[in-house]
Amino acid sequence: MEIGEPESARPAASGCARAAKLAERGSLVFVTLDEALTSPADSVPARQRIAQSRLNPVAALAHVAPQTTSIGLIATATVTHLEPFHVSKALATLDHVSAGRAGWCVRVSRSAEEARLFGERAARDLSDLYEEAAEFVEVVSLLWDSWEDGAEIRDATTGRFLDRTRIRAVNHEGRYFRVKGPGIVPRPPQGHPVTAVRITREEDLPLAARADLVFGRLERVVGARPRLGSGTRTIADLFVDCRGLPAGQWAWGTGGAVETGGVREFADFLRLRAQTGLVDGFRLVFAEVGTELARFVDEAVPELRRRRLVSPWGEGCRSFRERLGLPHQAPNSMVP
Repeated sequence: MEIGEPESARPAASGCARAAKLAERGSLVFVTLDEALTSPADSVPARQRIAQSRLNPVAALAHVAPQTTSIGLIATATVTHLEPFHVSKALATLDHVSAGRAGWCVRVSRSAEEARLFGERAARDLSDLYEEAAEFVEVVSLLWDSWEDGAEIRDATTGRFLDRTRIRAVNHEGRYFRVKGPGIVPRPPQGHPVTAVRITREEDLPLAARADLVFGRLERVVGARPRLGSGTRTIADLFVDCRGLPAGQWAWGTGGAVETGGVREFADFLRLRAQTGLVDGFRLVFAEVGTELARFVDEAVPELRRRRLVSPWGEGCRSFRERLGLPHQAPNSMVP
């Protein structure tokens, strides 16, 4: 479920926390927080409206993490204008703070306006941007893997904090990045926080093929399935709106025709879609999170629970990865 407020709203981490706690109470699996470096709806120059942009998703979800206990937290990170070292550190921290519930959605910035905020004048080729993003993801993973599990000793009697033999230099030299390493944050609890890609166009597919989870409009996600990894989880966006409708009535759709009905009809829709096997689940996108989510949890979730279309975090579930049906911890590529 996307918990970002409309661009017209004033950014507030407290609003993200309220939405995430409600989503958790409703037994939803994860929330996403999108990132926008500029506000397209505003006509003033980008440099004058940077303060109107959304909160940094990783920082905002670090605020949310201690206030929740089970829901996955996926923060969008724009990789085009950043360095892998900083993103790997922030996401590893989020995974530690959330006790293994972090994820990140890899975002490629194609906007010339956003590029100008970072001093880039010339537009870059799309293929170049996506090649850079692929290398970015690779380097972030290497930085996480530069620490073995158990590298922290924390032995006060001997005064040893680290086992240096379990920390390795990355020594990466690629087309876009040169990183000696290692990282400075111990390996995340999940090894690698869940990597997600939002599919909006054909160029996203090579990145999506190596992701743990992909989401987007139903037709794009279904069309991408033949090119995805066997373990990649597929999630379709489901747009939900109850504005102007009486209690118990909803409107929903996957981007095409809009259906309306009560909670039973909504549950029937989800059950029938689940039976097709086209996707593994849905990401709820509300027209107004602040007003509609609470109503959804109160009105729709009881029926969804009765039909076992949503379920709480199991007692034996140790991480967000595991709740998605992935290995509890990603393997370390730097350990033989």
